[in-house]
Amino acid sequence: MHRIRANQNWTFLCVVVFLALVGCSPQAEQPNAPAETKRASGTTPKEIWVSETTGREYRVRVENDVVRAEWVNMTSEFAAHGAFIRSECKRQGSKWVGEASSYVPCTLETGPKPKIDNWCHLQTKFEIDSITPDSITGRTEAVGSTTLDCMKCKLLRSEMKDFLWTPKE
Repeated sequence: MHRIRANQNWTFLCVVVFLALVGCSPQAEQPNAPAETKRASGTTPKEIWVSETTGREYRVRVENDVVRAEWVNMTSEFAAHGAFIRSECKRQGSKWVGEASSYVPCTLETGPKPKIDNWCHLQTKFEIDSITPDSITGRTEAVGSTTLDCMKCKLLRSEMKDFLWTPKE
C-alpha cells in the first residue's frame, strides 16, 4: 500500500473541517438563536479559522444558507503550482453538508522533505454538527495512506473523521 505524508493527509481533513467551522451549526438559522450566531451575508464572526489538527488556516464566508471556505496559508511552492482547497456546504436539516474540492500534492515517501509524486484533484465529503464563537466541530472524509491511491488520485474507501477548528487570534 502506498504511504502518503501525514501533513498532506491532514490537509484534506482540515479543509473539510474548516468548512464545518465556518458556520454550519443548527443554531445559525433558528429564530431563537443568540444574536451572535445570526449573521447576514458575509464573513463569520471570525473570518480565519485554524485547524487544531494541522494548523492550516481557512477563510470562511457565509452567504444566506451557504458556507464557503478556502485554504489561505499554503506554501509559496504549493501556490505557484496552483494548489487549492475550496469547500462549500448547504443547510440540510440540523446540519450543514457539502464537499471540498481540492488540488493538492501527493507523495509516496515519508520523512521531513519527501518528493512530490503526483498532484491530485479530489472531491471529499464533510458535515458540520456545531458552530459557536469559539469552535466548529463536525466530521470530514479522511484522505490518507490507507484511503487514497496516490498515483491514480482515487479514494479507495470512505472514512469519516471528527474535527475541531478555532478562530485565529
